[in-house]
Amino acid sequence: MNSADRPLIVGAGPVGLGAALFLAMQGRAPRVIEMRDTPSPHSRALAVNPRTLELLESSGVAQRILALGKPIHGAHFHRKGRVIAALSFAGIHPKYPFLIALSQASMERLLSEALEAAGGVIERGMRMVECRNVRDGVEVVVEATNGGARDIVRCPWLLSAEGARSMARQQLGIDFPGTSFAREWHLADAPLRAAPDDDRAHVFFSDGGEFQFMVRVVDDAASDQAKSPLWRVLGNRPEPLKRMIQAEQDGPPVWESSFRVSHRINTTLTDGAIHFAGDAAHIHSPVGARGMNLGLEDAWVFAQLVKSGRLQEYDGLRRAVDRQVVRRVELVSRMASGESRFFRFVRTFVLPWSIRLPFVRARMIATLTGLDHDLPADIAGGGE
Repeated sequence: MNSADRPLIVGAGPVGLGAALFLAMQGRAPRVIEMRDTPSPHSRALAVNPRTLELLESSGVAQRILALGKPIHGAHFHRKGRVIAALSFAGIHPKYPFLIALSQASMERLLSEALEAAGGVIERGMRMVECRNVRDGVEVVVEATNGGARDIVRCPWLLSAEGARSMARQQLGIDFPGTSFAREWHLADAPLRAAPDDDRAHVFFSDGGEFQFMVRVVDDAASDQAKSPLWRVLGNRPEPLKRMIQAEQDGPPVWESSFRVSHRINTTLTDGAIHFAGDAAHIHSPVGARGMNLGLEDAWVFAQLVKSGRLQEYDGLRRAVDRQVVRRVELVSRMASGESRFFRFVRTFVLPWSIRLPFVRARMIATLTGLDHDLPADIAGGGE
């Protein structure tokens, strides 16, 4: 058995890397293990919101995001060849009145480099096999993915940032209740020409419940291989590139994927000394680009509570916030995708006039930009 005082983070996606970085900046660098030998080149997440930029300022990562990414200043909603509603993000934040289009792969690279500069190390090719709460913290069985010997380690706490199929959640028997959409969603990242304004996100509504979402993708690695700017095309019908309304494909896609949309949240984010953040704690549709950003906010709050010795408050502070965000994203997603006749009626007839109402507009913008809730007042203070 290997006894260690270092806490353990399982998962080196954006959430695990973010938590490790926030802790390393406090002089509390945790151990980080990641099953993948190399970072994934593919990106579910594709935008950074103002809250995340605030939290990453003091690490210097926010400045690198701004230099590398592309500002998205609003959203346009289209039907039958015309814009039926428009949102502008102007004035939503004193410093960052926009979203930044930047791929998850690029975010992982920036966070990894910042973590290593702060003295952190990522142990790749290592996975957690078992975990359980013990008197002094957590006992964890880890092993190398290449077939190496298993090792038993003790740590004061464990943060599961493993994603939606969290091994820790399964081992502890924590429920993950929620709902799933009946229809699969499909995405493709591809170079496009004759595309709509690239400083806006675009949503296209069609009869019969079909919708498409389009936004620029900024990925420093993939973009070098493309002739035209990369776009994410997302829809609730197969082969979204063949169903595009206002763009032409200009080369093969760099990535395609299909997935089932679910909205779920753990019944608890804390079990003993084992805690959950990001997709290991909650999942929802990609509408609004909230997933990675909400997970990084989990990570920041978690690190601040470690600093102040208040980890027992983590579930109480975060689960209510996460639950409300998941509910709002589910509502917007059902409306956008026309999940029922009611939601198709709302998006066709109610949205165009209701979005002109100041309180409706403000609520939609806040949801899309991640500013629909405040950080806990007694730990808020930026990314320090």
